[in-house]
Amino acid sequence: MILDKKIINDKEGYFIFLEGIFAILMLFIVLMAFISFSDFQNPNYDRNIHESKLVNDIMELMISESDNYSLLTFIVLILEKNNNNLNYNTKTYISSIVENFLNKLIPHKNYILVENNILNGEIIAIKGDINDASNLSSSTRNIGKYSFTLSIF
Repeated sequence: MILDKKIINDKEGYFIFLEGIFAILMLFIVLMAFISFSDFQNPNYDRNIHESKLVNDIMELMISESDNYSLLTFIVLILEKNNNNLNYNTKTYISSIVENFLNKLIPHKNYILVENNILNGEIIAIKGDINDASNLSSSTRNIGKYSFTLSIF
């Protein structure tokens, strides 16, 4: 193929063409970088939503009836039988039931279950140190006069 000498000598047009391609390529790279950064999701936000749903699901399991009573109803019956006196034996018994249930569902999570109303914030069961918690997700369910709050952290 014979090349025309005008095309070979016309270096300005050739460089302008390369500059245009280079500019389009740079624009494409900047656009792709912007899209990838704008699509970035905060993992802590997703984790908070997940733990919030998790604690609600666990409370639903604790209040749902299996056999004749739910777990929280069983706790209420024990408390009423003892005239809402949470002595050492009663607390140990209730704590062991709750801890057995929660440790099967969330073995790698820390939690605290509190009765807020009748027992004035008495801790029913706890695993871990809540003072070290960086994230706390809670859910509350009521049974009669009793109000139970489960928090995971």
